[in-house]
Amino acid sequence: MRALFMAAVFLVVSGIVIGDAAVQNDFILKSAYAAEMQSVAGSSDRMTAIGYGYLPAGMPVGRAKLMARRAAIVDAQRNLVEIIKGTAVDAETSMENYLVTSDIVKTKVNGMVTGARIVAEKLDADGSYEVTMEVPMYGVGSVSDVAINAVVGDSAPVPVPAPNPAFVQIYNQISVNDNSFGSGYTGVVIDAQNSGILRTFCPAVYDTKGRAVYGVNNVDKNFAVNNGIVEYAEGSEQWSRVTAGTSRAGANPLVIKIVGLRERVVNKCDVIISEADADKLLTENQRSHFLDRYAVVFEK
Repeated sequence: MRALFMAAVFLVVSGIVIGDAAVQNDFILKSAYAAEMQSVAGSSDRMTAIGYGYLPAGMPVGRAKLMARRAAIVDAQRNLVEIIKGTAVDAETSMENYLVTSDIVKTKVNGMVTGARIVAEKLDADGSYEVTMEVPMYGVGSVSDVAINAVVGDSAPVPVPAPNPAFVQIYNQISVNDNSFGSGYTGVVIDAQNSGILRTFCPAVYDTKGRAVYGVNNVDKNFAVNNGIVEYAEGSEQWSRVTAGTSRAGANPLVIKIVGLRERVVNKCDVIISEADADKLLTENQRSHFLDRYAVVFEK
């Protein structure tokens, strides 16, 4: 997502103040941001934003460059706030809801953005200075850290539900007669390809009866902050990791195709699977305990 807009150096966004009043009237900024979650191999995902500032006329080049750089940093920080605001936390809320209602969240986001890392900068030929900054999606001090803590607080994780006993009885009988049936699954892959599912911090799995199968309340908070509740696989490169057995779901995942996305929600991030698939997932989990390792992948 990219947008072009004009902004002053002194910025007030959702109660978060970022800026330098001493230079707020010196010049107008050229602004753009890249609302992209960039996957870094072997590391966390990042939220990246670009900021611009013009070199003001009528002053030495060195000082003008410093001021343009400062303006570009402030502009990038503002754009990071906009990106964070729009990030979906769960099916009903985005980070903007928490920024409006929680002073603690605003303080944490403010600290995260002002401490954002500069990953690239350059002086363009048109006299503008460009700065690219990023904040981590996962890990201590990340957007996930703020979001997950806002949702679950100090609550301990609860076990996933048990499968329907009648299903388990029939399923076990089939397994006895067919040794290859349901053998040693290492995780679960939820196939939501081409569904329009939205990546978020607190996705959930429901069945067609409305039963909550897996979600944020079933996951250790520290694990969720550092790794996410599920791993998302999008595109051929990440799908190939699932096929190769190198995703979180392991070498022998149970693959379940979704029935659809959960209705009557703001953010389309929760999936619905059939009642039978939900019972199969929960039954296999009782055997292999892969949900204890949060070995869940959403293919999108």
